[in-house]
Amino acid sequence: MIVASRISEKIIQISGQDRKSYLHGQVTQDLNLLDDTTFLWSGHCNAKGKLWSVHKLIAANDAYLMLASNIEAEQSFSELKKYGVFSKVEFALSEQLISLGVTAQTTSEIESALAISFTSHNLVQFELGYALKLAEGLVQLVIKKEKQAELEGKITLTNNENAWLAANIKVGLPRLNAETLDEFVPQMVNLQAIGGISFNKGCYTGQETVARMKYLGKNKRAMYSLFAAEQHIETASDVEVQLGENWRRAGKVINTAVTDEGTYIQAVLPNDTSEQAQLRVKDLEESRLSVSALPYTLED
Repeated sequence: MIVASRISEKIIQISGQDRKSYLHGQVTQDLNLLDDTTFLWSGHCNAKGKLWSVHKLIAANDAYLMLASNIEAEQSFSELKKYGVFSKVEFALSEQLISLGVTAQTTSEIESALAISFTSHNLVQFELGYALKLAEGLVQLVIKKEKQAELEGKITLTNNENAWLAANIKVGLPRLNAETLDEFVPQMVNLQAIGGISFNKGCYTGQETVARMKYLGKNKRAMYSLFAAEQHIETASDVEVQLGENWRRAGKVINTAVTDEGTYIQAVLPNDTSEQAQLRVKDLEESRLSVSALPYTLED
């Protein structure tokens, strides 16, 4: 069954004569790689290299679209506007566009339902808007609000965003929450592993820290996908690891998705955490977190 749900994301529109040069100096990604068939994962950092947002970028005619969770988009929007006053660039939080998350067993099922084809690309522009292939069977739509009704009969629309979030967690796609803004450098949430950092593009805000993490091997943390049978695990909870007979703090939960079978969790932990590690949530002593294999390598 093909299911779509409204995603709690906002879309920043970046336009104006200097939009490319300005945004290029703000994000971790090389905007020269954007085209009609490609969206890019990217990060927006403060001067210390700590993330304000993890987002997706689309080149849309005379503007760029930056897609991020509500809290991340609001933070990036505020920071982009703050320094954009010195350039010919304009920013707006779109009121016309919405994001829908579509899941199915295979991408081909979604392609058939929407009459689109990704071939070897990850972005398709079609009559309703944009379709972004995030992973196998995982497609995000960016469409105008009034176009949503045209999806009825093609896919099943639901209000269950947790299923979409769980699918993203399973394949290791990062998303920050209010408690973790300004806390992690991009490599700590695996942004390099999903192609979200260009190490050749030149200067951008926070670049020195990001480069140091890569070339000097300074990064000691990474994002892991975990699962727990419990359904009451909060974001920003501490994760503990068992060492002998004792438990020690290992990291922090940054995202959760509660489903019927349990809770899917993203947590930032030491980057040498093994799949056999014994983990639990602090203050939930009976909880046990299992480590899931990621579909990519954590190497830069």
